[in-house]
Amino acid sequence: MKPVIEYNIVDHGVEHCQYFQGEGTSFTEFTDCATGIGDSAYEAMEDALENLAQSDWDVSTIPNKQSKRHYKLGEECYYHLSVKVR
Repeated sequence: MKPVIEYNIVDHGVEHCQYFQGEGTSFTEFTDCATGIGDSAYEAMEDALENLAQSDWDVSTIPNKQSKRHYKLGEECYYHLSVKVR
């Protein structure tokens, strides 16, 4: 597994999946980025970390301190959160 040297969390908040523009690593020092979705920031962070783990990153050093507050979301609306790593 690849060790995480540095990470950055980008909290996009609640957005409709059709209008979410995404997040990437262009023009940054980071080498990988994963965006997670969920009914809360905590769930979105868990989803993003799981995506990074599937890309062979050791995410065990990244704590999930996001809020577990659930939002009443409309159809196809989700909480979006991205994690960039290097």
